[in-house]
Amino acid sequence: MKPFGMIPFFIPHIGCPYVCTFCNQSRITGQSGISHLTPEYIRQTIKDYIGSKRNDKFWEVAFYGGSFTAIHSDLQHTLLEPAYEMLRQGIIDGIRCSTRPDAVGDEAISLLQSYGVKTVELGVQSMNDQILVDAKRGHTAQEVVDAVDRLKQRGMTVGVQLLPGLKGETWETILETAIAVVKLKPDFVRIYPVLVIENTELAEQYRSGEYKPLSTDQAITYCAFLKEWFESHNIEVIRTGLQSTDELDSGDSLLAGPYEPAMGELVVNEQFKQRIERCFDEHFSESALGDQYTYNFSPLSNHYSHKDKCRTHANNTDRLMKHRIVISYPRSLTSKVRGLKNRNILYFQEAYPQFNIEWCEDSTRNTVRCCIDGLQYVL
Repeated sequence: MKPFGMIPFFIPHIGCPYVCTFCNQSRITGQSGISHLTPEYIRQTIKDYIGSKRNDKFWEVAFYGGSFTAIHSDLQHTLLEPAYEMLRQGIIDGIRCSTRPDAVGDEAISLLQSYGVKTVELGVQSMNDQILVDAKRGHTAQEVVDAVDRLKQRGMTVGVQLLPGLKGETWETILETAIAVVKLKPDFVRIYPVLVIENTELAEQYRSGEYKPLSTDQAITYCAFLKEWFESHNIEVIRTGLQSTDELDSGDSLLAGPYEPAMGELVVNEQFKQRIERCFDEHFSESALGDQYTYNFSPLSNHYSHKDKCRTHANNTDRLMKHRIVISYPRSLTSKVRGLKNRNILYFQEAYPQFNIEWCEDSTRNTVRCCIDGLQYVL
């Protein structure tokens, strides 16, 4: 399949009936207003993006930033017409938009389909009603369920956008959202850890001490769990973390929160770290070593907890050093398994000093494996 070529048009805040506590789209995108989005501008932008690479990608126009189906229908027609013209001419391959779960009634879906729109992304954020209330979203979790069901019945491709780290977020609410989203069976998910942007209510809550943002490590942990959970249920996660922009990189708009341009890479690193630790958990189980050395992994604690860790390490060092552990991976996955700047290697050296772990590229395989005492676990 061809890679996607996204041609984004931002409509910050347009159509939004509420001001969410976390939202300042103009600051995030570096754009304000849509007066420049004339039909001719849209046509020319599409041509500029594609250039001479028409056959290199699956080109798709995307209307992001606001609640597309909640804006006046006349404006929807104005924005969609030039994109649909390009679609009919075969210059692009698709059109998508993002909107609110409570703004996709049958009439709204019919309008989109009349212009060839096949993909709708819903700003879900959380499936916990109290979090939605605190964030001033103006919709409920049940409205998300109804919206996804309605879109899928009409044959639309459905994406879900999540914002882990909103006020009131805990591991329990993360799990609640993860389980609920899997039941929706969306076609894909985007995960954006919450950032504190200037000129938002969340910024005021942060300054007053009412809101504490996620640390980068917490955000990576939440995202890794969600990504692993969705992928294990055959739901693709197409992005983790906001895309880097000049506005965010300058620091003028970003007040606090886990902004990390390499978030996607770090999340994949964390996934492999957790998979390796699960191998340890399975191999060095209570049945193998007795009560004195037990690993208990839980996504709620997000790490392996050890009984009397320091004392147990000292008592079992000689015994455990006899175990040979080899982590092997194809070259294409080297940076993902070893971690950005070898962060996973350094983690295991510090967390498991009693183990002798070897990290080896293996060009004969296309999978990642953890070999302990000759017993192989495929990650």
